[in-house]
Formats: sequence, C-alpha cells, structure tokens
Amino acid sequence: MRVNTWKKWLSLLLCAMLLCACASDKPAKREGEDPSGIAATMTPTEVPATPTPTEIPATPTPTEAPATPTPTPAFGSAEEEQAAFKEFLDSVFVDMIGTNNLSVHFNLEHPEEYGITTDFELTEETIDLAETYEQMKGYAEELVKFNYDNLTDAQKVDYDRLAYEIRISELYKDVKVCLNIFMRENNNAVDSLSTALTEYPLAEEKDLELFLKDLGSIPAYLNSLFTEMKKLCEAGYGPTQGMFDTTMDNINNLCAPAERNVLLASFCSNMENSGFDADKISEYSTKVEELLSTETVPAFKRFYDDVKTLEQYVEEPKSLASREGGKEYYTMLVQTTTGSNWSVDKMYDYLLKKAQDMVSDYSTAYLKDKTIAQRKQNMRYGTTDFRTILDDLKKRTAAEYPAIRDTQYTVSALPDELCVEGVLAYFLSPQADNPDRKIIRVNPKNKSSDVELFSTLAHEGYPGHLYQDEYFRATPGYHPINSALHYTGYMEGWATMMGTNAYLWATKNDADVALFFDFDYTFPMSMIGCCDIGVNYFGWSRDELRNFMSENLLNAGASDEIYEMVTADPGVVLPYSLCHFLCIDIIDELMSSKNMTKKQAYEAFLKVGPCSFDVLRKNLGITPEEQ
Repeated sequence: MRVNTWKKWLSLLLCAMLLCACASDKPAKREGEDPSGIAATMTPTEVPATPTPTEIPATPTPTEAPATPTPTPAFGSAEEEQAAFKEFLDSVFVDMIGTNNLSVHFNLEHPEEYGITTDFELTEETIDLAETYEQMKGYAEELVKFNYDNLTDAQKVDYDRLAYEIRISELYKDVKVCLNIFMRENNNAVDSLSTALTEYPLAEEKDLELFLKDLGSIPAYLNSLFTEMKKLCEAGYGPTQGMFDTTMDNINNLCAPAERNVLLASFCSNMENSGFDADKISEYSTKVEELLSTETVPAFKRFYDDVKTLEQYVEEPKSLASREGGKEYYTMLVQTTTGSNWSVDKMYDYLLKKAQDMVSDYSTAYLKDKTIAQRKQNMRYGTTDFRTILDDLKKRTAAEYPAIRDTQYTVSALPDELCVEGVLAYFLSPQADNPDRKIIRVNPKNKSSDVELFSTLAHEGYPGHLYQDEYFRATPGYHPINSALHYTGYMEGWATMMGTNAYLWATKNDADVALFFDFDYTFPMSMIGCCDIGVNYFGWSRDELRNFMSENLLNAGASDEIYEMVTADPGVVLPYSLCHFLCIDIIDELMSSKNMTKKQAYEAFLKVGPCSFDVLRKNLGITPEEQ
C-alpha cells in the first residue's frame, strides 16, 4: 500500500516555498550570508535539541536468537530432516491462519489440501500477547529439534523467521495494548472487514457459496466487535474525535440499502472479472442482495447505533508516552511493524539524519542549477491511464531488474465508499495456491500529477509489491507460511524504494528533477516519522512538537494536525520512511562489500524475501543489524 499521509500537510514544506522565493537570480550574497535563502536554523548539519524526558525506559532488544544447536541425529538423512521440517512448517501455517473461513480464504483457495476444515464464526478475540507467547513457545520447542545445517537455504531463512517471531513474542508477552486499535483512523476493524468482503477472492463457484456464508456471519461478529471496542473504551483508551468519526463513516458506508450497497456492487464486479457468465452473476447477485436486505445491512445499522453510544468516551488526542506502559507498547509497535531491532532512540536519530541529508542534497542541487524547479513544475509523464502506466513499468522492469515470469494483473479504481484519505493505492497479495490473482486498486480521489501516479503504480506494481511478491513466490523452496507472516517494513521499504526509483523513468532520466520529486515524497514522510517518535515515545508536548517543526523546515502552524495524526495512528509511517532508507542501505552495502551490481544486489535481496532486518542481513552475509 502506498500512503500519502503528508498530502494533507503539503503546506508543511517551507522548502517548496523556497523554490518560488529563489525563482529569479539574485546578486551574490556577502560572506556569511546563506546563498540558498534558507534560514540558518534549517541548516541540515545542525541537529535540533530534542526535548527528551528525563528518563526513557531501556528498549528491549532481541539480540539472542533461539539456539540453532546440532541435536542428537533424529533423521536418517538431510533429505528426511528437510521433509520433516516442511511438515513442521505446514503445521505452523495451519495453526497461524486458523479455521475462520474469511481469513483462511484470503490465504488459500483450497484449504482442504492442508487438512483445514473452516467454520463461519467471526468472533473478535481479545488481545492477549501472553497467549501468543505461549503458542510461540510451543513452536520453539519443536524448532530446536532440527539441525539447522541440514536444512535447505530457503528453510534456513524460514527457521530464522520463526526464531525472530519467538524472540519478539517473548520480549513483549507482558506488554499491554494502550490504544483503541479497533477504531484507528487507518485500517480500523470496520475498514478491514469492508476490504475483506469487497475483495473476496472468487475463483470457483464454491467461492460464491462461501461468500454467502461469510456474509451471514457478519451480524454475530459485529456484536462481538462492539464488545471489544467498549472494553477498550472503558479501560481508558477512548478514541479521538477523528478516530470516532472515521469509524462511524466506515460503518455508515455499509448501511446503504442493498441495491446501492458497496458489498453488492463489488461482489458483482468481482464475479465479472473472474469470468462468471451472466446467468451465474444474476443468480448470485440476487442471493447476495436478499441477504444484505434481510440480515447484513440491518446488522450494520444496529452496530452503527451501538458504536454511536461510545461517543461519550471520545477524548482529546493523547500520546502513548503519556499512558501507563505506553512507551513499552510503542516500542513493541514500531519494532514489530518495521522489523528492526533498533532502539526507538536510534530510529529517531537515524531518520532525522537521513531527512537532513536530503535537505542538503536538495539545496546543493538547486544552487548548482536553478532551473530544476521550473523543469519539475513543467514535467509530465503523459498519461494517467492505469494500465498504460503499468504496462510501461512492466517493460522497464523486465529490462533492468531480475527476471520474473510473465504476469497478468487487474487494476481498477476504488469505489467512492472505500476511498480512504491518505491511501493512494494498494496491492492485494494473491492466495498461496492461486498466485495469478494479482489486483491493484487505485484511489481515484487522489489528485496528484501523472508523475506521482507513475511512482504510485511503481510502488504497487512493477517493480514494487506485485513484482516482489511474484519473485519471492517463485523462489525455490518457498513455503506458504510466508503468507501468514507479515513483515511490513521489508515489503513497504522495498516498494517505497521502487516508487522513488521510478521518478527517474517518469522524468525521462532527468536525475535532478527526479531528486526533487523524491524529496517531495520522502522528506515529509520522514519528518512525520520523527514527529511520531517524538510525541509517542519521547513524550513531546504540543509546544515541543511545534518547536521541532519550526526548526526543521516545517510549518509549525500545522503542528496540532500532526499531533492528532500521530496519536491516532502511532508508527504508521515508519515502515515507509525508516525502512525505505534501511533497504537502500542494504543495497548499497551489497554493492560495496560484495562488489555486486545493483541488479545483483536486488536479486539477492529479493531471494531472501520478507523478514526482519536482522534475519535479512544474516542471510545476505553482510554486517549484522546494529543494536
């Protein structure tokens, strides 16, 4: 998914104003004056004083992997051990995806081949990290029975992935959730449910019947979901007004009469795209419309009324750092979503330095050639047609990146009801046993330029998510357990890197103009990441956030909006900003330390596949992730 959380705050960029201020040539400045016109407080080499509380708890760092011992031989050969390890992975995979059909169906078209019998009870489980740890501890006991050296290369990476999951679960088994995660502004529970139903995989006729059964499970699920929402509110984790309003809007979108409901419209569209004939579409659309009218829509209306009662718990935006256990929760949140073992302090220092380096590169380029800004303003790719752009990206990727098989895809605009502010587009990962279902959805309400649209589709398609997903699934030894493990940092880091790389293609190889487009996307995303850490981990007040912004090229007048954003969705931008730079660092290190070409470095990166950054570095044979 490509987010554009900064678009709402594009006015933050005083650098953009610099382009206008310096559009005409000026006399040479006297010695001691800044020739760029940027205030001295914006000098990228100066790190502003960080308002830091007197005491920050040490960040738990998972430095020790479960041992990879050489146990007493239990298998007759390495081949037998590899087969047994595959069976072990199969069992863990089945465990992880559970039995609920709605979630299982997004992983497998034919779960019966894994011995999975699905049910249609959508009950919301309480959040219990200790329970997760107990499950992972059971995996650990089985994992260490295998001789690491006897496994295939792909299995060694899967071993390391599970070892990482076990370490993380042990570190955070006692951490308490300190946010109403069901009512977040991005990807809240209702939004996720809506996406699951509107993007329901329909490959065979059996899937049509499964959809009816899953749709029928919604009323009971909504009752359970309300119970969990209310529990968190009563525990002191009420939503902000923005979180509450977004959740209510998401529910309201699903309360439309059946004949105009997005669930019916998307079901019919998905049937048509999947090749079902007109008679079948008519038959099942009638069944879905009837079920929506009699059960599902009334359930959403009742749910709307129930959730409306939670408005009494709406509270002012509050940082995680201000809540008991909030810093520990934030640490868990950012380490698990980024896949980095770094302390939060180190993430902040690194990200701020990267952002300041970007300002330096931007200023240097501008001072050398003041026509760049005008060239950027006039730059056009030439079309906003999704398929034309993706087909062009596909050809360019085939010429410059490691080869994948010829792939097909579906790309379309999101219906209005599913357009979320800040989300430009997303790619739907195919089922493990149905890799040809590749779908990209684009937010038609996004008003960015055709160059930005080109970059967005590069992020989602070629050489971004679609390409990376296809490459990894075709890697020898790939196991479907990887569809149940989510390494957002690796995946969004790669896709963001590809989206910014694509500016060079979109600008007809004008490297300076590409740099400016890159800056416009990456710099504000990075600075918002720093603001996120500052507020939710360091505990910055609104005044401290305003001071930081005024010292770092940002419009302090938008500080209240930034404060509300980062408290509603803590850590949401870090997989895009921090991990984008971490991925670039790894590619650069592979090229410098192993004398790889860029294409070879990309190939090595892609072969390991999604994982945490310490696992990635270990399996690439480069410097371990610093703690």
